[in-house]
Amino acid sequence: MFVTNFDNGTAGDYFIEAFHETPSGNQTLNWIFQNPSDISSSIVDQIEDGRAWASVYMNAGTTDSLNQVLQSILAGNTSNISYLPSSATTIVYDQGRNFNTVNGYVLPPIRAAIAVASADYSAYLQSQVIEQSNATLSNIIASILIANITYSPIGSTDMDIHPATPYAAFLATSLGYLFLWLIMTSLVGMAVRITQPLAGKVRIIDIVFIRIFNTIFNGLIISLIYSLCVLWFASFTRPVPFIRFWLFNWLVAITFTVIIGLFVINLGALAQAALTLFLILNLSASTTNLAIELQNRFYRIGYGLPLFHCFSGGRHLLFGSHTKLNVDIAVLFAFYFAAVIFTILTGVIRMRKQEKQILEENRKKAQKKTKKNNYYYKTQNKNNKKT
Repeated sequence: MFVTNFDNGTAGDYFIEAFHETPSGNQTLNWIFQNPSDISSSIVDQIEDGRAWASVYMNAGTTDSLNQVLQSILAGNTSNISYLPSSATTIVYDQGRNFNTVNGYVLPPIRAAIAVASADYSAYLQSQVIEQSNATLSNIIASILIANITYSPIGSTDMDIHPATPYAAFLATSLGYLFLWLIMTSLVGMAVRITQPLAGKVRIIDIVFIRIFNTIFNGLIISLIYSLCVLWFASFTRPVPFIRFWLFNWLVAITFTVIIGLFVINLGALAQAALTLFLILNLSASTTNLAIELQNRFYRIGYGLPLFHCFSGGRHLLFGSHTKLNVDIAVLFAFYFAAVIFTILTGVIRMRKQEKQILEENRKKAQKKTKKNNYYYKTQNKNNKKT
């Protein structure tokens, strides 16, 4: 988290000192102190580009503004006195990047450090006022004004560049994709059961292509329904972004489908257990509650798993938050084509085995029928001879 001091006075010194004294709250979250002269881009651009989870800075002229107000009050000029503590510092963050991480892990330590800075600077200002006013102020109004200003001189203003609102939209990019996974699991199981009896009656390659085109069509329809639900509950009404969101969800749906199909075709009865373990691994490293950067290094495996890129890409398309959308799409396509290739290869092999089994069973049935017919004819001939 970036910490920058644009104020060249005492308030800025207390501001920086407070962040040095206050822990960042998480072992992987750190304060990064920036020198204003070394900043090449704007604070907002830094957060927009994902260089940090948040940036907090003290505005220039904070110390001068406070000193001028206090000097005016001490001089007896209590008219036109205006100072807002919230104008002292600004917190810039991207809530849409991860709602739970920002609200639960990023903002609390920043606000705690600002509170420490405000308390320390408040004590300093009060000591200065007492010295300059000879320990007691005769003007009651001036005393009240100074007390109000020096009680909490440093506040903050939040600048959320991509709010994760409404909350239904955030749920659509987390729990929503889990429901989509469950729906596609049911559809894959249904498609396998429907096409399985075709083995031995239809060419193997035809069955494979039927399953592939079935997944593409089902993914198109289910992703459209899912995107329309998000449009309804999250008030997502812009046409072009909606189409992009729908197409992204289509890619997500067909990726889920071929992965599930690969497990089902090759593992049979064990597919359900394997899919559950695969989903748990994906979910643990998918930033549902906590960003990967703030977790143990093991969970960085999520960068190579599909669910993380589903969440990340979906949040970008809904909120405009930081992500590398081209990477998200590339990973999902990689999983899709890899799963399709392996499904075709293993599917053809298994279908051939199944076809051979069916042909063998049909041959045995035909032999039994032939033997039965021969036995019948022999019995009939014996009966005829006796007659």
